[in-house]
Amino acid sequence: MHVTPEFHRVGSLERPKIVAVDGPAGSGKSSLCFRVCQKVGWTYINTGALYRAVGLLVVREGVDLDDEKSIAAAVPTISRQLSWRDGERALFLNDTNLTPALETEEAGYAASKVAKLPLVRHALLPLQRNLTLSAPKGALVDGRDIGTVVFPDADLKIFLTASLDERAMRRLRQLGSDAEQPGLFEEIKAGLAKRDGRDAGRDVAPLRQAEDAVALDTSTMDIDESIAAIIDLMRRKGLVP
Repeated sequence: MHVTPEFHRVGSLERPKIVAVDGPAGSGKSSLCFRVCQKVGWTYINTGALYRAVGLLVVREGVDLDDEKSIAAAVPTISRQLSWRDGERALFLNDTNLTPALETEEAGYAASKVAKLPLVRHALLPLQRNLTLSAPKGALVDGRDIGTVVFPDADLKIFLTASLDERAMRRLRQLGSDAEQPGLFEEIKAGLAKRDGRDAGRDVAPLRQAEDAVALDTSTMDIDESIAAIIDLMRRKGLVP
């Protein structure tokens, strides 16, 4: 999926339907949004991947992750080279699939550094919006500030969450590890708690539930039940048949 100019006008009659999905780390946003889009024929936009890409690419260029002005200045050039290929669930830099590199600890650390920089967040807004507005039908966009900052006019806002224990267990399963492995569960849990505090406490675009967002706690739901719950919310809003 590449950006096309005719969809750049926010608020125009051509704007696709938008569902903003915010929530803490490990709440299942990316997996659920992707699966929902597969079922309803919409486009999935993973904004977290954009921060990981920017962080990783500036590190490769030798830019200090605390150099806010230099990173923000690099964003427009990086943005012109990025495209989200929805069918592959992958972010490309020109013809190079960045997705495997974005799943590394290096990319995660870089993303956590650049995502708290106000100039960088501001510089990435046009890319997030343009990728979304290029969707031919509708888009599910996930992140930490989609409903509050990126698309405050979204047709539906969902605040997706789950208990800290459940989120830690899901991360553990993603690693293919046994829940009984000594210390790993508590380590993951502590990491998520720390991330929660950092996301909620940052000065710019902190993680919070938009006033008009629907809270969806999936602690006791499996993935199929969670998908069904999101689609039901979309149906209630008249966004899908």
